[in-house]
Amino acid sequence: MKNIPLLVLLTLLTAPCTYAAFPPEFKAEYTLNKFGLDAAQADISLKKQKDGSWLYLSQTKTRGIISIFRSDKITEKSVLKIIDGLIKPVDYQYNHKGGGKNRNRTIHFNWRTGTAESNISGTQSRLAIPADTIENFSLQLRLMNDLQQGKRVLIYNIINKGKLKRYNFEILGNEKVKTPSGEFNAIKFRRTRKNSKRSTIMWAAPELHFLPVKIQHIEKDGATFYMLLSNVSGPITNGKSYSDTRGNEEE
Repeated sequence: MKNIPLLVLLTLLTAPCTYAAFPPEFKAEYTLNKFGLDAAQADISLKKQKDGSWLYLSQTKTRGIISIFRSDKITEKSVLKIIDGLIKPVDYQYNHKGGGKNRNRTIHFNWRTGTAESNISGTQSRLAIPADTIENFSLQLRLMNDLQQGKRVLIYNIINKGKLKRYNFEILGNEKVKTPSGEFNAIKFRRTRKNSKRSTIMWAAPELHFLPVKIQHIEKDGATFYMLLSNVSGPITNGKSYSDTRGNEEE
């Protein structure tokens, strides 16, 4: 210890301690607004499994007037572990039923060989991947962990539809957000895309371990979609109630 230069020692002692950690378990419900209509509901949950892995699950289905014209159901799930100090996926599954054609995707991550094996509706491929790669769905858990640790440079290697891509996020500041589950002081950030009119902006609440409370997506043609948090429960809430009470209001 006495041979370590004083400046180096002070740096080690004062450096922030960062580590990978899953957020507390939760169940969250989001409403999807499309063209001003209540179009779908997404139920998302995170739960620790008996073997020490974590299951991240999303089930989305159309509702309201949209469900009269089409009935879609999308299920996504990832099994994840902390490996080499990072939240890493082990297996990912995507299934979309409805819209005239079922679509399926799976990814198996082999961290021993540094490869990912994808199967997209029967078409198989193998890809060499960097050690910090994650898939598009559970990217949200990595974002929540990084924001919780105070990171503000948010760059990720992502597998999306069998291809390796780089996602960059830019912090835009802090903003109050009203949702069906309450009002939140949120950090606002967006995914940056080069030469694209598409835009994705998210608002994440520190009081919920940076769980997104609002997501806005704008397509190339200007069509805008919103996802708003309507209910959330579980240890992530620290015992506080976040619930959509609009259904209990008197007409």
